[in-house]
Amino acid sequence: MTAAENENRGPFWAFQVTGWSLLFLATIAVNLLRNKTEWVTLFLALVMAGGGLGLTSLYRSYIKRGNFSASSLRNVLVPLFGGALVTSLLWSGLMIGAQYLAHLGFPDTAPVFDRAVMWLTAINNYFVVLIWAIIYFAWHYFRLAQTARLDRYKGEMAVRDAQLNTLKGQINPHFMFNALNNIRALMLEDVPRSREALLKLSELLRYSMTMAEKREVALREEIRVVSDFLILNKIQYESRLNYRIAVADELHHAVIPPMIIQILVENSVKHGVSARPDGGEVLVTASRDADRLCIEVSNSGKWLPPSSENRDNNGIGLPNVRRRLRLLYGDLASFHIRQEGENVIARIEIPYHHE
Repeated sequence: MTAAENENRGPFWAFQVTGWSLLFLATIAVNLLRNKTEWVTLFLALVMAGGGLGLTSLYRSYIKRGNFSASSLRNVLVPLFGGALVTSLLWSGLMIGAQYLAHLGFPDTAPVFDRAVMWLTAINNYFVVLIWAIIYFAWHYFRLAQTARLDRYKGEMAVRDAQLNTLKGQINPHFMFNALNNIRALMLEDVPRSREALLKLSELLRYSMTMAEKREVALREEIRVVSDFLILNKIQYESRLNYRIAVADELHHAVIPPMIIQILVENSVKHGVSARPDGGEVLVTASRDADRLCIEVSNSGKWLPPSSENRDNNGIGLPNVRRRLRLLYGDLASFHIRQEGENVIARIEIPYHHE
């Protein structure tokens, strides 16, 4: 089905009937000002408005059948000017015929075969129909441009969503394997603690699965999952892993991309704490600076730029974070990593929004 066939008929007929009705009323008003209130005046005004309504509707049917409103501007010129000419000539003939009938019934009316009047009527009608056609084509091109823009936007959003779904973090399978082994060993020593760890692991998995449906989540949800992740890692690393989460309560309603902090924390544990014989500390902080939300994940260790030797085995890491931020916020987001003394600090800045 073509774009012309998909045309919304409601607005067209609303404007069509309203426009010609206003022309009819304007004609009557002008004749009232001239003290011409005879029935012949009403008859001629009705023929003029009704004829214009009917003939331009037929003209519109011709445009729709040829699908000219979806054609290029060059292909529109002939149906625009030529169609307006034919329609105006038919309209002029109808009006002259109505004047002839009026002259027969009311001999005092103006002569119908006055050449100057006929030419003036034809020229005037041509410009009226041409203006009607220009408005009709302009309206169509505006609607087509809007539809194309909307389709393009939907296509871009679909591509972006597909990319985001591909990039969204998944739980590291190595972490899953280690966590399950740690929980199994813990069951022999501390059953209540092992049950609690199993519950946190299930919550972590649930969050990882359900977050794929969301573009943003509340910061409190992400912090809760990060806390569960660190607690589970604490079972394995024990005293080698210390962690702290410092997020003010008023920021808990801020929204962020899901799993974005979890990825940074996972990277901190994997490449920072686990790589040091004495372990280290992971610190997660969040603050607000005017209309910016700043998130920092700090860990003990040395910053090693990405390379073939230290790239994440599961392909999820810092490039993931950068691409997701770029897709979601464009130039409004930033992500930097710096070495500060014995600590590596990853800093994210995004626009501040809340639930």
